[in-house]
Amino acid sequence: MRRLLPIAAMAGALFLVMSCASTPQKPAQPPEQPKEQPQAAVPAPDAELAQAKDLKQKVDALGLGDYDPDDYAAANKDLQAGQDAYGKDNAASKKALDSSIKEYNAVMDTGGAQFLAKRQSDAEASKKAADDLKASVAVKDDYAKADDTYQQALKEKDGKDIENAGKDFASAKDQFDAVAATAKQKRDAAQQAMQDAQSGQADSQQKADAAEKPSSFRDFSAAAQ
Repeated sequence: MRRLLPIAAMAGALFLVMSCASTPQKPAQPPEQPKEQPQAAVPAPDAELAQAKDLKQKVDALGLGDYDPDDYAAANKDLQAGQDAYGKDNAASKKALDSSIKEYNAVMDTGGAQFLAKRQSDAEASKKAADDLKASVAVKDDYAKADDTYQQALKEKDGKDIENAGKDFASAKDQFDAVAATAKQKRDAAQQAMQDAQSGQADSQQKADAAEKPSSFRDFSAAAQ
């Protein structure tokens, strides 16, 4: 009986080994690949389009394109490209609009400086004409208002407020022109009054001389007799 126990144990172990060997092993599963996320849609560049159009409107209103034609032409081309791609390829549209904004700003900087220099020069020429006519004395109040407008334009120019500085330089020029015209009228009227006074004195003297001649002639005739 004792001999049978080891044999039975060995047989059981052999059966267990054979069972394990005959059981098919599951193949290793490859690691799961992360799912590719769909790309987010590029939003329409509404802000960029509005900014580019606003800059173009300002540039055109002031005529700044004439001062920087290369940047102006490039800005117009990129704006058109941005509008054409809008809603179809918003990424390309935004890129083109960003370029147009940069180029319009370059026109504002370059053209704006030349534009204001011309407006300021015109205002200063009118101011000099008014000064030559002593308008600050002859038309004191209106001259002071014109000068206030001119000083305001200088401040706006320093603050890079091209639009308002241009308007105020132009307004100052018109005011100085009006002041100079009034001062000239007053000067001309004063000169005419002086001439009239001098002419009147000359006429009076001539009349007086003429009045004295007959009396002198009679006296001479009487003395001759």
